[in-house]
Amino acid sequence: MNFLLGRLADNPAVQACTAQQPFLSASSLTEEALILAASYAQNPRPMLIVKNNLYTAQRLAEKLKSLLSPQVCALFSVEESLRVEAIAASPEAMAEKVETLNRLLNEDQLICVTHASALVRYLPSPAQFKLCTIVLKTGMDVSMNELKRTLIAAGYQQTARVDQPLCFASRGGIIDIYSINSETPVRIEFFDTEIDSIRTFDIATQRTLEVKAETEIVPASDLLLDDDQITLIQERVRRHLESLKSRYTHGEYEQIEGIIDLDMETMRAHLRESRLYPYLSYLDDNSSLIDYCPKAQVFLSHPDQIKTHLHQLSEETTAYIQEMTQELKMLPRFTVQHELNTVLAGRKITEIDSFDSLRKVPHAMIREVALPNETLAMKLEIALKEGRGRQLYFFLQEHELKEVVPILKGKEIPFLIDDFKPRDEGLVLIHQALDEGFEALKENFVVYTSHELFKKKTKLGRYASKFKEAEALNSYQELQPGDFIVHSQHGVGQYLGIVTREFNGVHKDFLRVVYKGNDELLVPLEQFRLVRKFVSREGVVPKLNKLGSHDWEKTKQRLKDNVNEIADRLVKLYSQREENIGYAYGPDTPLQQEFEDDFDYDLTPDQALAVQEIKKDMMQPKPMDRLLCGDVGFGKTEVALRAAFKAITEGKQVAFLCPTTILSLQHTATAMKRFENFPIRVEVLNRFVVESKQKEILRELKEGKVDMIIGTHRILSKDVQFHDLGLLVIDEEQRFGVEHKEKIKEMKESIDVLSLSATPIPRTLQMSLIGIRSLSQLETPPSNRMPVQTYVIEKNRALVKEVIERELARQGQVFYLFNNIQEIYNVARQIKQDVPEAEIAVAHGKMSRDEIEEVMMQFTDNEVNVLICTTIIETGIDIPNANTILIENADTFGLAQLYQIKGRVGRSDRIAYAYLMVRPRKQVNEIAQKRLQAIKEFTELGSGYKIAMRDLTIRGAGDLLGPSQSGFIDTVGIDMYIEMLQEAIAEKKGEVKPEVKEPVRAQVQVDGYIPKQFAPLDFEKISLYQRIDATADEAQLMALKEETQDYFGKMPKSVGLLFEKKRLDILLNEPRIDSFRDVKNQMEIVFSKAFSDHIDGVKLFETFTTISKDIQLRYVQGKIIVRLPKKGNELALAIEVLDQSKKLEVS
Repeated sequence: MNFLLGRLADNPAVQACTAQQPFLSASSLTEEALILAASYAQNPRPMLIVKNNLYTAQRLAEKLKSLLSPQVCALFSVEESLRVEAIAASPEAMAEKVETLNRLLNEDQLICVTHASALVRYLPSPAQFKLCTIVLKTGMDVSMNELKRTLIAAGYQQTARVDQPLCFASRGGIIDIYSINSETPVRIEFFDTEIDSIRTFDIATQRTLEVKAETEIVPASDLLLDDDQITLIQERVRRHLESLKSRYTHGEYEQIEGIIDLDMETMRAHLRESRLYPYLSYLDDNSSLIDYCPKAQVFLSHPDQIKTHLHQLSEETTAYIQEMTQELKMLPRFTVQHELNTVLAGRKITEIDSFDSLRKVPHAMIREVALPNETLAMKLEIALKEGRGRQLYFFLQEHELKEVVPILKGKEIPFLIDDFKPRDEGLVLIHQALDEGFEALKENFVVYTSHELFKKKTKLGRYASKFKEAEALNSYQELQPGDFIVHSQHGVGQYLGIVTREFNGVHKDFLRVVYKGNDELLVPLEQFRLVRKFVSREGVVPKLNKLGSHDWEKTKQRLKDNVNEIADRLVKLYSQREENIGYAYGPDTPLQQEFEDDFDYDLTPDQALAVQEIKKDMMQPKPMDRLLCGDVGFGKTEVALRAAFKAITEGKQVAFLCPTTILSLQHTATAMKRFENFPIRVEVLNRFVVESKQKEILRELKEGKVDMIIGTHRILSKDVQFHDLGLLVIDEEQRFGVEHKEKIKEMKESIDVLSLSATPIPRTLQMSLIGIRSLSQLETPPSNRMPVQTYVIEKNRALVKEVIERELARQGQVFYLFNNIQEIYNVARQIKQDVPEAEIAVAHGKMSRDEIEEVMMQFTDNEVNVLICTTIIETGIDIPNANTILIENADTFGLAQLYQIKGRVGRSDRIAYAYLMVRPRKQVNEIAQKRLQAIKEFTELGSGYKIAMRDLTIRGAGDLLGPSQSGFIDTVGIDMYIEMLQEAIAEKKGEVKPEVKEPVRAQVQVDGYIPKQFAPLDFEKISLYQRIDATADEAQLMALKEETQDYFGKMPKSVGLLFEKKRLDILLNEPRIDSFRDVKNQMEIVFSKAFSDHIDGVKLFETFTTISKDIQLRYVQGKIIVRLPKKGNELALAIEVLDQSKKLEVS
C-alpha cells in the first residue's frame, strides 16, 4: 500500500499534517484515514487521534490498520457509560485497554486511536503501570503465595484452568499465567520458594511449548491502586460519608455504610471490580491517556462533536450518580473524569474538521467513489470512463481478477498488473485487498476495490483475538458434587465428592455416592469405568435407585427392548438406501472452482470438510441422505449452496425447503447474491408470490428453465413438478409436520437430500449411526465473530433506556425479550415513552403466523429497530444488524433456551451485548440461583457452550430418533442409552461382538493415590485416574506421566506409585503371562507355555538371582512359575522381574 501513500506525499493536506499545522480538513473517514496514513508513511512518529465516540474510533482504527499495518496501530477504548461499565465490563475490552497502554509505554512510533470519553478517563500513572508489571526469572526467590497476591493486585482473575488472557491458575507447585503481551500463556514451576522453570504452553493441549529464562507479566486492569492510595481513598470516603450523616435516617445511613464498607473491603483485597472506578475521584494524582504518549502528535477529529459528546456524557453520568445516590448505593461525588482542557493543556493540537472554508486550510481533495448496481461489465465501463485521462487502479483479489481480465481483454483495453510506478494515465490491476476506493483529484488517480466493483466488504485480517472463541467443549463429563451419576450395576445415585480413606497405612480415593434411603456407596476411583455422569435435559431430576433392589435391572431390560426396536427400524432404512440407485455426479469442474473462489470469506476447517463429504456422497450412485448440523450463523447455507451449484452445473434442479416464509426470503436473497456472477436462475415460492407469478414459475420449473426453487412447504404440493430434480435441501427438518415429513421421505428414496439443523447431535450418537445417517458437524464459529458480551443485571428502567439508545446510536437494532403476553404491550408502551425515537413492534405466540411474519419482515428490513417479543423469535433468522438483546426475568429460562436466544445477536463483526435481567432485590429460588450462577459462568467465553451443548445435544438426539425417546433418555441418561443403542445396532447388522477379556489387575497394597495439594480439583483427580486407567501400553503410560509432570509439576511419591502400579498391570497383561495371584506372603506369576518353551531357563535363573536371592522358580506342567516375597518392595520387584524376562525373550 506504500506506493499509494507515496503518491499522496506531496498532497498539501498531507504536508500540513506532517508539518503539525493546527488545522486540517477531511470530509469523510476515508479521506481522514488517507491523510493520516500518508503522513505517517512519510514520517513515522507517535500519533494520538481522538474521535467523538467509540464507533467512529473503531472504524478509523480498522482503516488505518488496512492502509498501514496492525503492527503500528492500536485502539484505546473504554465503556462510554459509567452505568454500563459498573455492571458490564467486558474482558476483551479490558484486555485491549491494558495491551494498548503497555504498547504505548514500549513502542515509540505507535498510532493510537481513541475517543472522547477514553481520553478524559482516570488512569494509573505510567510509572505505576510499569511498577505493576512483573518480571519473573528462573532462579528468582519468590513464594507462590506472594506471586498470587501480586497477580490479584494487578487485576488477574484466578480460574481452575488458564484458557484465555488476564487469568491465572495454580495447582501443586505450579502457577499458570496468561498475560496479554504474549501470544501464549506461561507456566511457572517452583521448587520451594525458588522459580525452578518458566515455560510457555499451548492453551488447547496444556502442554509445554518452549522453556524461557524470563517472562514479563503486564497488569490485567487499568484500576491499579497501591496500599497508600487505598488508605487515602478510605479516609476520604469515610470523612465524606460522615459529613452527610445528617441527611440520612438511621436505617438509610446503615444501608449506604454497608455498601461502602463492602466496596472498601473489595478494594483492600485488591479485587479489581469495574464498579469501583468512581472512587478514583478521591485521589489527587490520576493520570490520563495523554500521559502515556508524551511525544505524540495529538489530533482532535471534529472538536465540536467531541465537546458535544462529552457534554452529553457528563449529563448522563450526573443523572446516573444522582440515581445511585437516591438508591443509597453511592456517595454524591460527580467529578469522575478529567476536564478536556486540563488533559490537553500544554499540548500542541491539530484539529480536523469536515468543512473549513473560513480558515485557509489546505484540502486533500480526496473523494469517495461509488458505482451503480449494474452488471460487472457495465461497472467496468463506467469506471474506465470515469478514469479517462487519469491513472486508474483496481485493487482486487485473485478470483476477482479472473473475472475482470477476460472482460478487459474482450474490449481490448490495455492494463498492467502489479505495476507500482506512478504514470499519468492507464489501468493497473493490483493483487491486494483494500477496504474502499477513492479518487485523488490533485494527484489525478482513481482507486476502485472489491467494495465498488463486486459490492463486497474486503476481508481485512482482523487483529487476531487472543480470546478463544466459544469453544465446543466435548467433555461435559466434569463431575461436580451434587451431580447425579449412573453406576452400571447399581443404577442412578447422587455424587457427593471425593473422599480419601486410609486402611493399614494405604490411602485410597473413593467417589462417595448416595442412593435412595441415604444408602452410601464408596466407589474406588480405579473403578471409575463403572460410573457415568447422568446427563439429561435440564431440569430433569432422575429417580434414585435403591441399593440391593431389582428395579434397576427392570429398567435396563425395558430399555433394551426399546432400543432393539429402534435399531431394527434404522437398519431396515439403511439397507433400503443401499439398494436404491441414484445419480452419480462427476468430479468438480473449473466453473465449480470459480464459484467457490467467489466466496467472500475463507471456509472454516469444518465447512471445508463438510463440503468434501457432501461432494463425495453426491459422486456415489446411491442417494445421499446427509444431516448438516451447526449453530446459527456457522455457515450451513454456504455449504448447501456449493452442493446446489454442483447439481445445477450437471443439469439437475435443486429444491430448497424452508419452515417459514422469512427464512425462504432470506435464503433466496443469499442464493441470488452468491449466484449473481453465474448463469443460474433462482425463484421463490411462498405466500408473498402472486398467483399469476406462481403459475409462470411452476410452468418454467417443469420445462427446466428454473435451476433452483426456494420456498416453504408449498414446494411439496402436488402441482409442483420438476424437469429433473437432483438435490433437495431441507432447513430445520424437525420443524415440518407429519404429512410433509412423509412426502420428504418418499423423495429421499431417489434423490440426494441434504438436511440442515441448528441443533447439535451428540458425538457418541454420531458414531453409532455411521452408515445409517451420514452426518457433518460445523463447530467452528466464523473468524470475524465477536463473542457476545453477556451480563447478568438487576432490571432498571434507566439502564434499559441507555442500552437501547446506545445500540440505536450505532444504527443497530434491539431484541427485547419479555415472555408474558398479557403485559407485553405495557412494556412496549413504556419503552416508547423512554426512547421516543425507537420504532417499536411486538411479536408473540397468540398472533397468527402471518402477523408474526409481517412483523419479522419489518424487523429484517430495518423498518423497526426495537422488537419486543416472547421466545417466539425464530432460531434460524439472520439479522446481522441486531446486536443487543435484553432478556427480562432471565432466571425463568432454561440454559439451552438462553444459549439459543443469545445466539440471535452477535451475527456480524460488531461486538454484541446480551443483558440477562432479573427483578431488583428479588429472592431467587435455589434452582434459579444455580442457573443464574451457571449463566454468570456462561459469560466467561466458551463455558456456556458446555451447558447448552448438553441440553441441546439431548434435544438433537430426541429429534433424530423420535420424540418417544426423551423419556428413556431421562431415566438412564444419554450415555448409557447410546451405548445400548450401539450394541443393538451392531447386533442387528450381524456384526460379531468381539469377546472382551477382562484385564488382569495386580492387587498390590501400595500407598498410591492423588493427594489434594497435587490436584486440588475433584474433576482433575477423576480425569487423571481415568486417563491412567485407559492407557494400553508402556509408551502411552510414559507419555501420560510426562504430561502430568508438565501440567502439575513435580510428582509426589504416592502419584508415582499409581503410575508404577499401572505399569505392572500393563506388563501382566502381555501374552507371555498366563496368570498372576496373591499366595499368603508371596506373589505368584505364571509364564505362558509358549514363553516357557522358548526361553533359556539357565539365563532366566541367573538373571532373577541377581535381582533378589529370595525369588523362587518352579517348572510345573510345561510352565515357569515365579514366586516373589512380599517385603514392602514387591511392586518394584515384580516390575523388574517382568522387565528382565521381556528383555531375555527379545534377545
